[in-house]
Amino acid sequence: MANLIFRHISGSRATEVDIVPIGAHRELILGRAPSAAVRFDPRYDDQVSRHHARIIPVYLDRPGYLLADLGSRNGTFRNGDRVAEPVLLHTGDIVRLGDGGPEVEIVMERDVILESDSPIRS
Repeated sequence: MANLIFRHISGSRATEVDIVPIGAHRELILGRAPSAAVRFDPRYDDQVSRHHARIIPVYLDRPGYLLADLGSRNGTFRNGDRVAEPVLLHTGDIVRLGDGGPEVEIVMERDVILESDSPIRS
């Protein structure tokens, strides 16, 4: 089973890591709501909405994930660009919730496993 890893870079959870098994969710909500898969502190992360953004699995030539803003007041950003329409995520992408809000780095555990299993060629 693949996991999505969220490395908190800034905000009240800076230096923390969330590991979310993808098979357990049809979509992942990022926000301040208690039901969010990746939760932010409602007292300190005031740029984050209760249901701020979602990540949904997609199946193209290989499994991937789309990031979509859920109509948040402060916006969702991927690598500094505001997300107006769903965008494909890649390992190493930085997602920021709100202008000046908390940032997380996205790591797709499957990518890490595939890279370590690839043969070395000279």
